[in-house]
Amino acid sequence: KAALDGRSSKPSNMLTIAVLCCLAVSIIAEPTVYFKEDFSDGWEDRWVQSEHKDDYGKFVLSHGKFYGDAEKDNGIQTSQDARFYGLSAKFEQSFSNEGKTLVVQFSVKHEQNIDCGGGYVKVFPSDLDQKNMHGESPYNIMFGPDICGPGTKKVHVIFAYKGKNLLVKKDIRCKDDVFSHLYTLIVRSDNTYEVKIDNKKA
Repeated sequence: KAALDGRSSKPSNMLTIAVLCCLAVSIIAEPTVYFKEDFSDGWEDRWVQSEHKDDYGKFVLSHGKFYGDAEKDNGIQTSQDARFYGLSAKFEQSFSNEGKTLVVQFSVKHEQNIDCGGGYVKVFPSDLDQKNMHGESPYNIMFGPDICGPGTKKVHVIFAYKGKNLLVKKDIRCKDDVFSHLYTLIVRSDNTYEVKIDNKKA
């Protein structure tokens, strides 16, 4: 399951999430896309809002204050100040990245000078109780930007392994401006990973 999980201290933290999870046998081979979301018609039927807490914030569909195409640039946007958010959707089929390359990719737009908020995705095991998803729900991968004050402006890359959440040791700085940015995590079968921001190695 893929999920959007984060917090917002401002209402305009635009999560223009076009989540794309691919398994590719090699760079030359055609990749298999297991999950893709452009938040077109019916997106609310594909996503489950967590009911773990009754004060979770609500995502709304929006293209934001500035955009290229009013329909194609739609994404989900946080709509309430100082709230946690939790929304998840199922992959259509189960998969393993054993012996293959896994790519997790999505875009985020913070439309104002954000002071504290996270805009990351998590890849959960297939047995996730979606309506009870919360911050402590076990996950396989957590990836994306987290900003809090001048000291925390990083990209989270956390892998779960044997019951432990292992945060990568490298300090990967996220973007903190008001523009859309594409975040890509590449996990290879040889236990190496790569993070790209706007298709540039970070």
